[in-house]
Amino acid sequence: MIPTNPYGHVNEDLSAVANEARRKRRRRYLTSIVIIAGFAVGIIILLAVTAGNFRTPRFRVRSATFGTLNVVNSTTPSFDIVMNTEVGIRNRNFRRFRYRRTTVDFYYREQKIGEGIVWNDRVKGRDTRKFVVPVVLSSENVTSSSELQNDVNRGVLALRSRSRLTGRFKILIVIRRYKHVNMDCSMDLVIATRELTNISCR
Repeated sequence: MIPTNPYGHVNEDLSAVANEARRKRRRRYLTSIVIIAGFAVGIIILLAVTAGNFRTPRFRVRSATFGTLNVVNSTTPSFDIVMNTEVGIRNRNFRRFRYRRTTVDFYYREQKIGEGIVWNDRVKGRDTRKFVVPVVLSSENVTSSSELQNDVNRGVLALRSRSRLTGRFKILIVIRRYKHVNMDCSMDLVIATRELTNISCR
C-alpha cells in the first residue's frame, strides 16, 4: 500500500492562497504606478498650457559713463566716443530667464555708428540684471555732415539703440518656453556735461 500525504490538500490550498495574494499585490502596484504616472502627466500638461503666460522681460539702456569723448566741430564735424553703457534686463517672472549672446546696435539718425556685445547669462526670477556694455561710437559712416554739424553746434547728439535678445524659461527639465525681447531706446548725448539724458525705451 502506497503511503499518502494527509496534508497534501492543505499545501495546495496554501499555495493557491499565496499565488492569489501575489496577484493582488501586483495589481495594487500596477494601479499605483498608473495613478502616479497619470498624475505626473497631468501636471506636465498643466504646466505646458500655463507656461505661455510668462511675461516678456524688459531689456533697455539705463545710463552711461564716458571714457574718450572727442567731438570735432568744424566744416567736417566728427566724433569718436567710448561709451560704457549700463544695460538692464528685468525679469518679471518667478522663473529664471536664460538668454543668449547678442549685440546692441547704436545709431545716429538711423546710421549705425557702433555696437556692443551682451554675453549669454541668466536673470533670477523677479530680479533685474545690470551690466556694462562698452561701445565705441564713431561718425566714420555718417553721411549727413550738415545735420551732424547742427547737432554738434547745439551740443546734443540724438542716439538710438536696438537689439533683440532671445532667452528661455525652463520647467521640470523637459519643458522650455522661449521669449524674444526687443530693445528700442532713444536718448540724447549732451556733449558738454558728458551725460546720457532723455532715455526712452519701448
